[in-house]
Amino acid sequence: LANAPEDILSDVPLIEGLEATKSAAIEISKAVKLGQETEIAINKARNEYIPVAQEGAMLYFMITQLDAVEHMYQYSLDAFVLYFFKAIATAELSEKTQERVHNLRECLRLTIFRWVARGLFERHKLILSAQLVFQLMRRGQ
Repeated sequence: LANAPEDILSDVPLIEGLEATKSAAIEISKAVKLGQETEIAINKARNEYIPVAQEGAMLYFMITQLDAVEHMYQYSLDAFVLYFFKAIATAELSEKTQERVHNLRECLRLTIFRWVARGLFERHKLILSAQLVFQLMRRGQ
């Protein structure tokens, strides 16, 4: 615009550039709106799976406390994540999200329990079971 002639309507390249800028701005605003709608949908879906994340956190911190019983009961986060993903892969599928969340939580609980119990002395398996029951009772489940 600084270099435009007195009659800017006669400057065809300037007008074409402004039209291109306007169409690009419209496309960008549509993309932003779509991005906002997608963000809302993702947040809604993520919030439905929060109970699974809470279950995983509860189980992880429960098993990390087992080293107070016996010093060799130490579990890494990497190993836990491996079994967490294994539980997700083996959980029964469902079209309803609530059923899927329930199936994921049950499968996660069982997978982690089996993994940890496999490495415990027999006398300590009852402690693991009791900790799990107490945690579930505390959470009202």
